[in-house]
Amino acid sequence: MANIIEGSPTKQFFIDMITRDISIEDAIMDLIDNSIDGANRMRPDGNYEGLQITMKVNNDSFTIEDNCGGFSLETAQKYAFRFGRPQNAPLEENNSVGRFGIGMKRSLFKMGKHFVVESQYNNDHFKVNVDVDEWSSRTKILKDSAGVDQTYDDWDFQCENVIGHAMPSDGTKILITNLNNEVKYLFDNQDFVENIRRTVSRILYFSIVKGISISINEQTIIGKEIELLMSDDVRPYYEEGNRDGVHYRLIAGLGKVGEPKLSGWYIFCNDRLVVEADQTTLTGWGTGGIRQWHDEHVMFRGILFLNASETIKLPLTTTKKGIDATSTLYQVMLVKMRNAMLQIIPFLSSITKLKGDANDYRLSLVDSLERKEISYFKSYDFADYTQKKFVAPVISARTWNKQFKTTRISYDADTLLVEKAKSVSGVHSNKDIGLLTFNTYIKMQGIGNEERK
Repeated sequence: MANIIEGSPTKQFFIDMITRDISIEDAIMDLIDNSIDGANRMRPDGNYEGLQITMKVNNDSFTIEDNCGGFSLETAQKYAFRFGRPQNAPLEENNSVGRFGIGMKRSLFKMGKHFVVESQYNNDHFKVNVDVDEWSSRTKILKDSAGVDQTYDDWDFQCENVIGHAMPSDGTKILITNLNNEVKYLFDNQDFVENIRRTVSRILYFSIVKGISISINEQTIIGKEIELLMSDDVRPYYEEGNRDGVHYRLIAGLGKVGEPKLSGWYIFCNDRLVVEADQTTLTGWGTGGIRQWHDEHVMFRGILFLNASETIKLPLTTTKKGIDATSTLYQVMLVKMRNAMLQIIPFLSSITKLKGDANDYRLSLVDSLERKEISYFKSYDFADYTQKKFVAPVISARTWNKQFKTTRISYDADTLLVEKAKSVSGVHSNKDIGLLTFNTYIKMQGIGNEERK
């Protein structure tokens, strides 16, 4: 041992390093991702009906429980509690999002000082109960090459077989207690809990569409929709293919107005949203002859689906909240994304020529044309569709007015009175009450019966 310099990290240093760059929100999403991956293994056909992920959050504890198949004792012993993925570990398949072999452990250490992981899979039912402070200080004595006893950090976790107390169904339950101070503070903040709900509704939209129920504190989460216009008059740009073991589908077109922050590129990796409404150089804005995002691009929606059975081939970052922009695959995709933008942006820019009528035109398009959700485009059969072609709607103000024969009326009214009017009339939206009051006025005045020219 005289010529050996010890280079292994201390456990506490390792814990600090792996948890430093992720947020509590990231930690929670990692645990949900594990449940979704279980659903993928259990239901490779994508039908998640009857599957549930239930979370309970307060300033004393965090619990996440699912019925998504669980994992075996062998998986726990060889892979699930290892820091990093062993070289001989099987590749993640069935469109999972786990790939680095660190997500669950990182999340557990990030949130608290004590955790219990219980899982049931077929005939395996086991529990791992960890006091982090005790585990951090635990050592073991091993003989070195010279046969001399040496003290080393003990990185192992103790596993307990559970006999006679079966879980209701195969799945996993995680309980974290003795929460870290920052976690206690956040979990006691209802705004933070609500933000988690919003994050799940966006990022895991496709999993929710497939039928899985995800709830926090007994409130079920509804997936947040993203829509594009698609009709005989408007058809989005489309391109599809395979590259280096990854299937890609690119859709770009027009969405609704009113919320500029929804404009931009959305990128999904194995159905998980990893880039949302991006308007930066990451997705091509302000590069390659394309101008920076501007308010006139408010209707732009671009969606890139990347799917791979071997997750390692996807250009994911470790937090799964972004794209590795340096990957060769993404550089190829970026060229395709720019090509789509070059077809759509000129149309968006030409709308500004309508000047004062520009926004009315945008609103009329959204109101008058059919909209489809992204789940529709994910599975739509484009067999009869011309790739790489964006079909733009009419842009001439004269033709527009002739086609729609309408103009938009917009006004402000007292909120309480509007709600009362909707209640009395039985309509549910501001648009409907506006139409009803306009039509009532027209009827009262005896106008509008003339044949429209």
